[in-house]
Amino acid sequence: MSIEDLRALRLRKQKIESDKKARKYILEINQRYRKMSSHKTNNLFKNMNPFKKAA
Repeated sequence: MSIEDLRALRLRKQKIESDKKARKYILEINQRYRKMSSHKTNNLFKNMNPFKKAA
């Protein structure tokens, strides 16, 4: 392999690793958001009283 090929291979590997880290980070953010969102909707339905008069 020439130096150019090795450099291209190394850059490709770095890009793949970077993409993996970015996807993992986005996944964590989405999981936290889903957890918050589901918690809010659960509380909303728990606190909702169908017999209470609207103001």
